[in-house]
Formats: sequence, C-alpha cells, structure tokens
Amino acid sequence: MIPARAPAATETPLDPQAAFRASLAEAAGACGFANAAYMHLGYRLTRAGQNPEGSRDDSVSTEAPGMLVSSGGLDETLYRKRGYLAFDLLAARAAEAFTPFCWSLADLAAPSARPLARAFEAWGVRGGVIAPIQDSTAGPAFVNFFGPAPLEPSSADREIRDAQALLAAVRLHAAARTTLPPPGSAEGGLNAREIHVLRLAAQGLTEMETATELRLSRRGVQFHLSRAGAKLATPNKTAAVARAISLGLITSQ
Repeated sequence: MIPARAPAATETPLDPQAAFRASLAEAAGACGFANAAYMHLGYRLTRAGQNPEGSRDDSVSTEAPGMLVSSGGLDETLYRKRGYLAFDLLAARAAEAFTPFCWSLADLAAPSARPLARAFEAWGVRGGVIAPIQDSTAGPAFVNFFGPAPLEPSSADREIRDAQALLAAVRLHAAARTTLPPPGSAEGGLNAREIHVLRLAAQGLTEMETATELRLSRRGVQFHLSRAGAKLATPNKTAAVARAISLGLITSQ
C-alpha cells in the first residue's frame, strides 16, 4: 500500500507591494547599498525649483509622486504628506537624466531644498546613486539606491556599479508597471464616470458622441478623460485607454 503523501506546505504569497519592496531590497543589496526607493514621476508634475506656467510667485507644485515605494530608510508617508517633491532637486535632475549619477546631501544645499535635506539626514539617508528611467509612454521614473554615507564619485568600480544600478532600475520599473496598482488607485482611484468615459473611448466613440451618451458637455468629457489620464500616469487619451485595458479596468468591447 502506497502511503498517503503529506499535503505540500503552502506559503501565503506576498501582496504585490510587499513583493516589490522585497525586490527593491534585493536590488539595493546587490548594488552595494542599504536601501532603495522607486519613484514614478509621470508627465504631470511641475519640476522642483521651477514655477508653474503663469505663476506669479516662487511656489512650485506640491503634488505627490505618481508612485513612491521604498525598501526602508526613506519615509514614504512623510515624503508625500509634506510635499517634499516640491523641494526634491534630485527628482528634478532624474526627470531629465539618462545615465546614473551620484548624490549627497550637498546636492540639496539650496534654500528651497533644505526641508528635504533635513528629512533625509533624520532618516539616515545621506548619499547614493540615482538610476533614471525615461519611459516614453508613462513618463520618467527613477530608483534611488542610498545609504548612511555619501559615495566617492571617482571610485574605480563606478562604471560597473552604475551599470548594475541602471539594469536593476529598468527591471524594477517594468515590475512596478505590471504588478503594482496604478497611481491613485489605493486612494481616490478612477471613479465610475472616469471609467465610463474610458470605456466609451475604447469602443471608438468621439468626445461629442460620449458627451451625448452621458448627457455631458464636451468639456465635461475632456475633464474626466484628463483626470483619468492623470491617475493612470499617462500622457494622452489613447495611452490612458490602453493602460486601463491592460489593468483590467475596462475592455475594448
């Protein structure tokens, strides 16, 4: 008689965000850093240190990043709550960069960036390497590999380290886009009206036809499409529809 097999032990799978944090921590360790943080900026953010179009004062956008996940060290909640993106000169640089760059607290010495510099120092985040990702569809993102001490910019292994960081950042960005909820979905995600206008757009209806269908003005339809695109971190209606379909929020039928 063949003995019955003991049931295989099953492990509770990590939720997508926990799994992504684990991937961040693994990438940070492989690149020689204590921690790493992934930030997706998207297209809709005013650059830190620059005035919004038409602004009459020195204020800048305090909109939170489209997505921010850290393996540790950096306090994501506080970063968002205090609007540190408005002071983040590192994020502004990453939004336009194509190659990794070293950073230290000295890069946040400008008066406008001092609140973030003080926060980094309190968190024990004092330097690292930022690997930018220029995503033509969803907008720029970057991974900040950091630790409690600044790096030596001219270290002999800099090219190898930068190459490892950039490859890891590209892989993490791809994982974030395919496994994590879209920006804004956890709080204030797509509402019923935004999903409806995206669904009609996916079916090929024009803005005027959608307006007639939903008894809205054309401007109202454009408003809902714009809001949906911002939440999905996409630059236009076509990209928003494609992103919503890929996430299973709507179908093309």
